[in-house]
Amino acid sequence: MVISNHYDWQNGAKIEPHSLVKLEILDEYLREYVNVRCGLPQQEHFRLSVVDGFCGGGLYSCGTSGSPLVILKALNEVSTEINFRRQIEGFKQIDFQFFLYFNDIDPNAIEAVKVLIKNCLEEFSDNGGKARYFIEYFEGDFQSNLAEMSDRILTSKVRNSLFNLDQYGYSNISEETLQKVMSLTNSSEVFLTFSIKSFLAFLSPHQRQQTRIFNGSISEVSLHKNKKAWLADVERLVYEEFNNLASYVSPFSINGEKGWEYWLVHFANAYRARQVYNDILHRKKNSQAHMGRSGLQMLRYSSYEETSLYLFDRESRQVAKAELLSDIPQYLTDRVKDQIISVEQFYEKTYNQTPAHSDDINGALIKSSELEVLTTHGGKRRKPQMIKKTDIVRLAPQRIFHFGH
Repeated sequence: MVISNHYDWQNGAKIEPHSLVKLEILDEYLREYVNVRCGLPQQEHFRLSVVDGFCGGGLYSCGTSGSPLVILKALNEVSTEINFRRQIEGFKQIDFQFFLYFNDIDPNAIEAVKVLIKNCLEEFSDNGGKARYFIEYFEGDFQSNLAEMSDRILTSKVRNSLFNLDQYGYSNISEETLQKVMSLTNSSEVFLTFSIKSFLAFLSPHQRQQTRIFNGSISEVSLHKNKKAWLADVERLVYEEFNNLASYVSPFSINGEKGWEYWLVHFANAYRARQVYNDILHRKKNSQAHMGRSGLQMLRYSSYEETSLYLFDRESRQVAKAELLSDIPQYLTDRVKDQIISVEQFYEKTYNQTPAHSDDINGALIKSSELEVLTTHGGKRRKPQMIKKTDIVRLAPQRIFHFGH
């Protein structure tokens, strides 16, 4: 059997820069995800399934951990930290149950992962780790094995599922597969990595009969990776292609020395997931790149002169803060009936179109002289960190009008 796999796990696989970025983001997101989901003092149980669709051999030749070990170690450390903290605070320990599914087309990779996972679990047990792990391995094509993995997840009755789909190329995952994954549980999320060259080839005019085609000609998008206009064009294509698959899609490329060859797209159906993801990217400055606007409507521009490179760093945040001060009042004016909306509804309607940090969005809600944030009792919020999702955002009774625009 010929194995179609980019990495030679049997003889030592070399990690590429984009994979290192992806692993760092995945590690931080898993830790933050579990922390957010386990914030209630009265909580006693937490169950999560994680599917690693292209798991590889688990360890690169340089000694860097691959995604299986990153996932396992992140879950073990965060669950241990949470229960240690709860013990100090006098709360009951949480029973953590993690259902992990590792899939790869290369049998050598699966055999290597089994050994590494076994050693990790023994180490966790020796160190007093109390989380429970239910682990299964699948050899073969991910899309072919998805039905069986889905059945296992549904049988386990786990409501929270994360899929790590770090494919090489693009054609390994179809839109139909992504739709199935996103609808599998009440809270499914996906990390999808792919080569942009393969993505554009898949969407070439010669294959229009196989996929949905956008307005305009895809062949006009060149591969001059040093051109910001190219990044803006492709980001639009990625967003338009995937936006129907989830409520919140982050069409940001991995920012690398060789340009923007690889894309890491996060799919979720809850604004809180996108909020957490945006904030993590700001902590991992320069890891991903966005070309467009920095405020609420990141892809609403008519010319490249209206775009800027957003690298989730300090400079980018300064631009975002300025845009948000004008974007939010304009959004309420143009799109909100009676110019009044709950904070939660505002988040739900806007987070799919912003790269901004949550602190910057809340800061703009308070700092804008054209807005008011009111509590459920009618009091006025004066500090961004005090904003709650049940609060109300409205245009201020006496607004400042801008002329000449």
